[in-house]
Amino acid sequence: MAKAARQSKSKAPRQPYDTSSRTRGTRPQPKPSTGESSQALSAPASAIPSPCFPIFVPASATGAVLYRDFCAQYVEARYPGIKPRSDWELLFMSGTRLNGTPNEVYAILDKEYLQDLEAFGDDYDEVVAETLNQYIEPTGIKPFPKETNKYIHIRPVPGTKYSIRLFPGSVSAAEYCLDFVDSATGEPVNSPFEFELWGVPDPDTPWLSMPIAGQMHSIERVHGIKQQDILPGHEKFILRDGLTCVLVRPGKPKIRFKVPVRKLPEQPGASQEEEIVLDLPGVIE
Repeated sequence: MAKAARQSKSKAPRQPYDTSSRTRGTRPQPKPSTGESSQALSAPASAIPSPCFPIFVPASATGAVLYRDFCAQYVEARYPGIKPRSDWELLFMSGTRLNGTPNEVYAILDKEYLQDLEAFGDDYDEVVAETLNQYIEPTGIKPFPKETNKYIHIRPVPGTKYSIRLFPGSVSAAEYCLDFVDSATGEPVNSPFEFELWGVPDPDTPWLSMPIAGQMHSIERVHGIKQQDILPGHEKFILRDGLTCVLVRPGKPKIRFKVPVRKLPEQPGASQEEEIVLDLPGVIE
């Protein structure tokens, strides 16, 4: 009961912002999400995404990383020369963008920390430590330009200098991500041409998949960020493993593709039933 009470006091890091001055309001409570709304969750070039509103998973989950390590990686990249002096500062800095000299940033952190203690009580440090010591399976982390592995797929868009890039998100939630990149440099870009992205039924078995088509929007637009306000190279779409998509451009041929399906590894200790798989054709012309 005491542990549950402590957890109820915890909060998620704030969304990023560009200045160190702001008006304090109601503090957000933790709300796990596999499709994080923070623009900092994807970043061009070598920037590390901010781990706001994570979804916590078992340490044995596929792709699971320690939240503490994830936050430390972001803070080191975002705040060169400024090291967190406590777990609270590590968590706060990982979800907040502060500008200023090290002394100015530390002064802001001191003020924020005192306000947090007043709002959440003396055991807040323990709550923060418990949060950082959990594991997450992040979604929305963009690969480095030109990075390749078996999960990253880049296909050029005919008639443009841009490509579609698919990269993995949470395996447990079967989430895949899509963005656009410059074909020559590999740098991510936001909506480089006029288009609509639709999720559609599988053309081979439409009766087994989603019954209607639906237009898809970037995670930033879904969370209320205007297109012109999306930071350069941060726009991304959250898809699902196995989803069939169609990219529609005015006056151009439609581009259809199917998101790869990742096979989940067998969990240790899980009992496997014996089964016989029949060899039948997938599609008959």
